[in-house]
Amino acid sequence: MKFSKLWNEWVGSFDKKNDAAKPLRDLIIKGSLFLFLTIVTPLLLSTDNSIQYTDVKIGSVATKKVVAPFNFFILKTKEELKKEREAAVQKVPVYFRYDDKAEDNSLRQLTYTFSLLKKMAVPADTTHGILAGYGKMLEDSVHIQLAPHDIVRIKKFLHDEKPGEYLNRWWKTIYRTGFIDVRKKDIDRDEVVLLRNDIETRVRRRTLLDADSVLALFSSALSKKYKDPPLAALRVLVRQTMRPNYRLDKAKTKQEIEKAVKSVSLTKDMVYENERIVDANERIDAEIYQKLYSLEMARAERSKREGNWQPFFARLGRYMLAAAILFVVGLYLFSFRKKIFADNKKLLLITLIITLMLSIAAIIAGPLNWPVYVIPTTIGSMLTAILIDSGIGFVVTVALALLFGGIQGGGYDITMMTIVSGMIAIFAVYEIRNRNQIFKAVLYIALSYLWIIAATTFLRFDTFANLARVFSYNLLPNAVFAPLVTYMILEVFERGFDITTDVRLLELSDLNHPLLKELSIKAPGTFHHSMVVGNLAEAAAEEIGENALLARVGAYYHDIGKMDKPEYFVENQMDAKNRHSELKPSMSALILVSHVKTGLEMAEKYKLPGRIRDFIAEHHGTTRMNFFYNKAIALAGDEDKVNEADFRYPGPKPQSKATAIVMMADTVEAATRSLSNPSPGRIRSFVEGLIEAKYQDRQFDESDLTFKEMRQIIDAFMPILFGVFQHRIEYPDNNKPQKASNDKTTPTTQTKNGNRTA
Repeated sequence: MKFSKLWNEWVGSFDKKNDAAKPLRDLIIKGSLFLFLTIVTPLLLSTDNSIQYTDVKIGSVATKKVVAPFNFFILKTKEELKKEREAAVQKVPVYFRYDDKAEDNSLRQLTYTFSLLKKMAVPADTTHGILAGYGKMLEDSVHIQLAPHDIVRIKKFLHDEKPGEYLNRWWKTIYRTGFIDVRKKDIDRDEVVLLRNDIETRVRRRTLLDADSVLALFSSALSKKYKDPPLAALRVLVRQTMRPNYRLDKAKTKQEIEKAVKSVSLTKDMVYENERIVDANERIDAEIYQKLYSLEMARAERSKREGNWQPFFARLGRYMLAAAILFVVGLYLFSFRKKIFADNKKLLLITLIITLMLSIAAIIAGPLNWPVYVIPTTIGSMLTAILIDSGIGFVVTVALALLFGGIQGGGYDITMMTIVSGMIAIFAVYEIRNRNQIFKAVLYIALSYLWIIAATTFLRFDTFANLARVFSYNLLPNAVFAPLVTYMILEVFERGFDITTDVRLLELSDLNHPLLKELSIKAPGTFHHSMVVGNLAEAAAEEIGENALLARVGAYYHDIGKMDKPEYFVENQMDAKNRHSELKPSMSALILVSHVKTGLEMAEKYKLPGRIRDFIAEHHGTTRMNFFYNKAIALAGDEDKVNEADFRYPGPKPQSKATAIVMMADTVEAATRSLSNPSPGRIRSFVEGLIEAKYQDRQFDESDLTFKEMRQIIDAFMPILFGVFQHRIEYPDNNKPQKASNDKTTPTTQTKNGNRTA
């Protein structure tokens, strides 16, 4: 009990309400949480993986037995590396990048040249000096060099055949195929990649066109289309106007070759700790030599690490990476989730969830030395999604994936596994309505694990046997274990941080809850009133996009304090005797106010969550009890002799839309019962007046409700209120007909401003 009290006080010190007026303290808290995670993450996820170096001769005899003192990789020989790198380079295609101006420029130049040639007046004598002038003009204006006789032939062809439109279409076909700027025979790869708008298209070399093939196709096309075209002259012209629309991208090709070379692993196998490398008196062959060489390299590297700054910078790099990842998370919260960022209590919760996941990962990968696939990364995703929301769950999932993959050294596998399975787990518990729903996550997580491990297995050309082994022994137990742990620790976080999840709300909505059971026995009228208020609040919350379940459950408990003195509240006065008629107005006001205080005490006793206690404290706000206030003025004879504050509820005013909705529903449900001969029009007008009075009394100032939402709330109330007041057939008494009346005899039901005393 003492620990629980200390914990609540410590967590309460992080509450944003305590920090609103203390920006420096708020900054210190946020900075401390960031610094804590930045330091703890590399400490928990530190690794010692390395590749290293040696020297011996093949054919010599080992003088002693050599056993591996630690795990190390076997390096490939220079010949193996060279061969594999050459093979990798041969698989790299040649890259050509699209020139989006080539086609337009080429066609424009060709078209303009044709137009100039058409305008030229060609003399009969081809040796005439004017043709030389035309040639000079073409060279100056369109940079085309044509002999005089070529000008004459092309001019005549254009005049006789008018091939402009056909050539234009033909050129567009060529450009669609792909016209490269190098000779095809100079390309030593069969595969070519065409880059256009950052989209890669892989094609075979033979499908492309170079200058020679374009000219050959051009000649063939003209010969088929026209009779005796001046092919030689036109080829001279076309050769000068055609521009390739795909140009060799040497930089990209070189970059891909370098990537291919780097992708070739330096190692080919691993020697495990205590594994025999060579026996005494055993001849050293090429395989043993390479193991010894790799061992010596590993030793040299380890020694180097101990005697220089490398270990320091490696640790510094891990801290920097952790800081970068966590900073991005904080930046996201600051920019897009300001309410979460402002709530230090929520930030503490996120910090503890991340720390919990890092600790589990550290134990599994450290002392237990289990594979990283066993780490139940989805626990963090599910906890964050349930306790805060799915958006924050996504951010935490990505952060954990980067931390596991980057700092811990798990690599791409664990990063992808964490992200995909985390997203699936969040989907499985989205809008969770019972604890059993958590267990459907087992199936979803298992399927996501199977999908990812199958994908990585196929990519690496691994065996199905290995896939089955990893999934059966590592991932499947992980998928089963994670939801179980989430289930076990969820309530710890709920109670430790006073968080009301939908799971907890559903438990509280059970009418067999001790408080609701007691309320139905001691104050049946209040119980029925609370049920109707719950229906009204749920409909209104759903209409404006608030948590309808929270509004309904809050309404169920908002009046539990009336159990202490139920007979003083009109809905419980079955004998029609009004207890307040015998009391002074001030005493009546104290009794009414006491139901809020008593309700909060009961809520504390039964450990109701803070969000439910808010409904008890805020459902009356600072409303004035008009009936007793006016009665006190009448008895005093002077308004100045009555202290208005004595006749107001202590508040606070509703701090959220949900509690404001319950205030409206509470007022409306009680007050509308005083209506005689209610019609839909009268009910709506009356309800609008009640809510307008609350608004004029500034009860909604701190709830962020908008006018539009108030109108939507009223609209949502109407169908339920119409149902309550619907006309029914009156069945006559066989002995004596009676006239039913809905009128209340007590003065405590309705006042001028729509306030009620109960």
